[in-house]
Amino acid sequence: MHITDIEVIELQVPDNRALDLDPTNNNCLIRIHTSAGICGIAEVDSLPSVIRAVIDARPRISTLMGLKSILLGEDPTDIAGLWEKMYHHTSYYGRRGVVMHAISGIDIALWDLLGKLENKPVSELLGQPVHQRLPAYTTVYPLGRTRDELQRALDVALRYPVKALKLAIDPFWRDEPVLAEELLFTAREAVGHDIELMLDATASYSNYQQIESLLPALHACQIRWLEAPFPLDNPKLFRELQQCGIPIGAGDTGLTAPAEWQAYFTEGQIDIAQPDISWVGGFTALQKIADMADQAGSRLVPHGWNTDLTLAANLQFLATRSAPEYVEFSTSASPLRWHLATNGPQIDEQGMITVPQSAGLGIELDEATVDRYRIS
Repeated sequence: MHITDIEVIELQVPDNRALDLDPTNNNCLIRIHTSAGICGIAEVDSLPSVIRAVIDARPRISTLMGLKSILLGEDPTDIAGLWEKMYHHTSYYGRRGVVMHAISGIDIALWDLLGKLENKPVSELLGQPVHQRLPAYTTVYPLGRTRDELQRALDVALRYPVKALKLAIDPFWRDEPVLAEELLFTAREAVGHDIELMLDATASYSNYQQIESLLPALHACQIRWLEAPFPLDNPKLFRELQQCGIPIGAGDTGLTAPAEWQAYFTEGQIDIAQPDISWVGGFTALQKIADMADQAGSRLVPHGWNTDLTLAANLQFLATRSAPEYVEFSTSASPLRWHLATNGPQIDEQGMITVPQSAGLGIELDEATVDRYRIS
């Protein structure tokens, strides 16, 4: 059996003009075809046209190759070997960034394919699954600027019986700290004290002084972690804030290859690593980042604001971790979020999600949805 084709499929919800932080109205699917007629699937949270270019590019020299030219004819079950081949043969223009996004999608699809070949869920291929169910949290975005807007956003998130919510803020929190504090206390009052609250700063701050005045409110509202406070250019900023007594998370705003993470564990001393599996190199690289996090004494809570494909991938990975961790459950209004799969994982009445037990990722694409939103 060998790889016969790698297909990049771009999906887009018609008339979507919003350029916000929700990527779910656009999607980039990867489908790997084999001579055995079995396919592996994945999604990438990136620019589909660029992913297609990285995969389809004709080779120039041995370290400037498109991924398809590296992989066609190869044995798809040699996942670790293929990862190293992709990394090496793209090294003059890759190693980080969007090339790693493309490698991620292929790696995830290869694990899905291997699971289908062996009739096992990916969690069993990665190791010994420890958890059959994992706790979910929902992310509140957009949050809004007023009490009424905030309450409507919270009402959407609280339709699900979760025990934790994450508030994703906008940059105006940096410039209007009084309003930010008001919204934070309003959120805590609205959800009560039985629900954990986390805060995603979406890289809205550029230094410790800008966020310092908000720290008493974060403590008073019992914020369980502060995610992505700064852009990723200076790991030492995270170490300075890490002394504030609130766990600090990083990585979900753009870190890719495992080597890029090392400084955030050593110089940044982050409490929580938040990799996106479709950015960092897929399951193969995510296992390396998890080892780094374990050595640093950090938690690993993956980023997961996309469709059921990413949700299932995160569940498969977290099922093998010794301690149960939260899995992010997107509440995006996009039809791709809710209709791309025919069997997407759901939150039960205890606020838990069952790890899919079917082969591979355990997800079946709704081909009618793919056809409806597919663009050339």
